[in-house]
Amino acid sequence: MENVIKEIEAIMSDVKDVTARTGEYKRDIDRGINSTSDPELDTFPSKEAKIEEMLTYMLEAKDDMGRVQDSLKEIKDKLDTLLDVVEYEAIAQEIR
Repeated sequence: MENVIKEIEAIMSDVKDVTARTGEYKRDIDRGINSTSDPELDTFPSKEAKIEEMLTYMLEAKDDMGRVQDSLKEIKDKLDTLLDVVEYEAIAQEIR
């Protein structure tokens, strides 16, 4: 049971890490939106340059979300493994 508790704590830490990263990624997206949509901050020499900058922010956001998705899959896999261990221990306990 002690190992299960340690594994749950490790998974909780992983969730906190992913949550923190999503906050950073959201701030990056906000920064991209603000830098390309605020007329006072508009320093782009052309519409094409502005579109290119917006596309760059979108591609970075896509990559960030891909990393979040990968992290969440890893967390799900860890939870699945933990559930298997708990179910195995429950069956073993009944047999004993």
